[in-house]
Formats: sequence, structure tokens, C-alpha cells
Amino acid sequence: MAANGYGNLMVGAGVTMNGTMAVPGEAVIDGAIDGTLTASVVHVTDNGQIDGVTTADHVRVAGKVTQTTVAKNTLVIESSGTASGSIAYANLEIAKGGNIQGQISILK
Repeated sequence: MAANGYGNLMVGAGVTMNGTMAVPGEAVIDGAIDGTLTASVVHVTDNGQIDGVTTADHVRVAGKVTQTTVAKNTLVIESSGTASGSIAYANLEIAKGGNIQGQISILK
């Protein structure tokens, strides 16, 4: 995460964003994104959803991500989380109740 909170993004509940976003730090998604999100860390809360391309070193999903998800290091699916589509990760953790489906590949 970027020092002092600079370079971070928070998409609040009820907020919808469209387009391409590049975040040098952490992106916390409690609303909805339709597009491309690249960050160091992505956390999709239980209310959050991303429909598009998500790329980060660390991705934590308590809500929903669809289409393409690339976790260069760690992908964590919480018990309320769903990841579907084309999914790539180096390390995977799925809590009981979490859901992952689609074309899944392991990064080396």
C-alpha cells in the first residue's frame, strides 16, 4: 500500500465507475466497476463488484469479480466471494463458501 494513503482508491457503496483505472496503491471496491482496474492490492468488499479486467499483486474478493482476474501473487476468495471467468493466480486461498469458476491457471 502506498505511504500516507496516497495513490489509493476507494469506490464507495452505491458508486459506479466505468473505464480504465491505474492505482499505484490499494483499491477498495464497495461499489461497482465496469472496466479495467490495475493496482498493487485490490479488495472487493461483500457489497463490491468488478466486471472487467482486474490485475494486481494481491486480490481479495468478498463480493464478485467477473471476466478476467489476474493475481500476480495471491488471490483470496472469502466465504461470500465469487470469482468467475478467466482467472490466473500464483497462490490461492478459498474460504468455505467461496466460489471460483471458469478458466483457471496458475502463474509461475
